[in-house]
Amino acid sequence: MQVDNAKTGQKGRFYLTKNIWVPQEPIENFNLKMSDMILRRMPKMPIAGDDAFKAFPVLRELSKVHDKIKADLQYLLSHHEEIPTLTEVHPRDLFVPGRAWRTFMLKIWGHEIKANTAAVPDTYAAICRIPGVHSALFSILAGGAELMPHRGSAAGVVRFHYPLIVPKEPEKCWIEIGGHHFHWEEGVPLVFDDTREHWVKNQTKETRVVLIVDSDANMPFPVNLYTALRYHAIRHSSEMKAVITRAAIGVPPRAPSPEPAVQQGLISMARHTASPANVEQRR
Repeated sequence: MQVDNAKTGQKGRFYLTKNIWVPQEPIENFNLKMSDMILRRMPKMPIAGDDAFKAFPVLRELSKVHDKIKADLQYLLSHHEEIPTLTEVHPRDLFVPGRAWRTFMLKIWGHEIKANTAAVPDTYAAICRIPGVHSALFSILAGGAELMPHRGSAAGVVRFHYPLIVPKEPEKCWIEIGGHHFHWEEGVPLVFDDTREHWVKNQTKETRVVLIVDSDANMPFPVNLYTALRYHAIRHSSEMKAVITRAAIGVPPRAPSPEPAVQQGLISMARHTASPANVEQRR
């Protein structure tokens, strides 16, 4: 896939094709205004834990194979130095100094990044069982890192955070979304709208890893017309082609976990259990 990476993704211009671009700032401002309107029609968010499972039962597709996803992640982290930062993949996105925030993309705006999904086959299989997913990635945040207050651009999208590695003192690694305060706990999902201002801080020396999955929200007409047009414009843009090229790092493939063996008519299977965790929420 040949793309002019020197241009696409740079601040100031959004490239629809190799030579056709639109100015970034007015497009972003318009999108944020649309996001504010769409927010009124979005499901009740942010929510976490049991509330998230009740509102979005499909999240069970991740919790059912928690151990397999964790095994994929441990394999991936053995190639940690190869995993790029977000700004290395998409220069116009949120900047974090150094290499404190790394992202391993599996799917972006409907495009599977096959060079990456081969490294985490059980994780990608679980993601494929969630309808409407257009983006998915592992977000790896180093100890001491901070993502300053910001708003994402994915209007009309429900964002799932599925925590896999959290510090021993989870309350010191937190996210604040529109005034609501949460900390991550392993296996306890968090669901929110990325266009609401949010702020992340890891006040520990340990790494936090979450699986991020973006899924389309059901929007009424004519809002769904706007979100569909926006989705297809971004999906087929030169910008996305460049992101895919940069994101595909080619970690060696990992064989999927074997299915549980059947012995004497009984299925022998190690089950992961997690005790209910209270998610701190300040309103």
